[in-house]
This record gives sequence, C-alpha cells and structure tokens, in this order.
Amino acid sequence: MKITPLLFAGLLLAPLASPAQVRFGIGVDVAVPVGEAPPPPYTEVMTAAPGPGYVWIAGHWGWHHRWIWMRGHWDYRPGYTWAAGHWANVNGNWVWTEGAWVTAAPMVVAPPPGPPVSGEVVIQSAPPAPIVETYGYAPGPDYVWIGGRWAWQGRWVWVRGYWGRHPHWHPGGGWVAGHWDHRGGGYVWVEGRWR
Repeated sequence: MKITPLLFAGLLLAPLASPAQVRFGIGVDVAVPVGEAPPPPYTEVMTAAPGPGYVWIAGHWGWHHRWIWMRGHWDYRPGYTWAAGHWANVNGNWVWTEGAWVTAAPMVVAPPPGPPVSGEVVIQSAPPAPIVETYGYAPGPDYVWIGGRWAWQGRWVWVRGYWGRHPHWHPGGGWVAGHWDHRGGGYVWVEGRWR
C-alpha cells in the first residue's frame, strides 16, 4: 500500500481525533481506545420487520467526544449473517470492534433425536477423538449449535453437527450434549436432550 501525504497526516492525527474508531476512505480502520466504559445499552423497541429475511442490527454506544446512542435498524443481505459489533476492555481501555456481514454457514437441518431404543448397545472400542467442526454463526437468535458426534454403525462414523431450535424455549433453556459413557469395559451412548 502506498502511503500518501493525506494518509500519513491522518495516521498522525488519529490519536487526536475522537477516540473510538477512525475510518479512512481507503478501508483502513484504526481502533482508538476510550478510557471509560460505555453506559449500559438502551432497551430498544423493534418495529416489525419490513419483510422476510430482514435482520435486526441492534443499536450500540458510539464515542464522539462523548457517548452517543447509535440506534438499531433493519437490514437485508441475502446469503449473509450479521456478526454484531462490540466494545471490549483491552488493558483497561475500551475498543470498538465493528460488526460485519459474513457469509452464512450452510444450515444442516436434522430431525430431532427419536425416542430412546430399549436396551443399551455396548461398544467395546473407544470412539475416536471428536472432530472440530466449523459452524459459523447461528441462523437466528434462538438457534443452538448441536455438535457432531461419533456413532457406531458397524464401524465409527462421524455424524455432523447442526443448528437446532429449542422446541419450547424458556430462560435457561439449552442443549445438553450427548456423550459416550464408559461402562464395564465398553462404551454406551447417552443421548443429548433439551433442557
């Protein structure tokens, strides 16, 4: 990248600008720390979405010589998921990380686990180490990542994880992951469940 006199002057003056984030037209973001924590967020009342597929981008505090509330709004980007921005405390100072649209992870929809099979199947060999899956961002605020697992089908087979939605969401609700339990010299699958 070629540093022009205008860019060089901007870099020199950035610490004197309003601390939070200095944006240059060429796409360079310089995070400038703020010495005080942002106030608690406002509770915003969301209007109805303008149409299907719109995403609510929540408001946040911005620093412009003082704290100013930046109102939330609806936005639409087919094929993308919104990763919200946030303030982070870095060595006693607050730095804003801008939100961004990211390519949505493909959504794998799997049926909910069926009823438990009567009787336990004991597998003599231990399952392999879990595979680390890349799962991106949730397709919605009420989705939970249900991680993949090893299943025994005459041999160990990896069953991919998926985004699941709680059937009866409530505060404290979530997914309790299943696991292979070591019992009496073998391994028995204990199914995951919603709580």
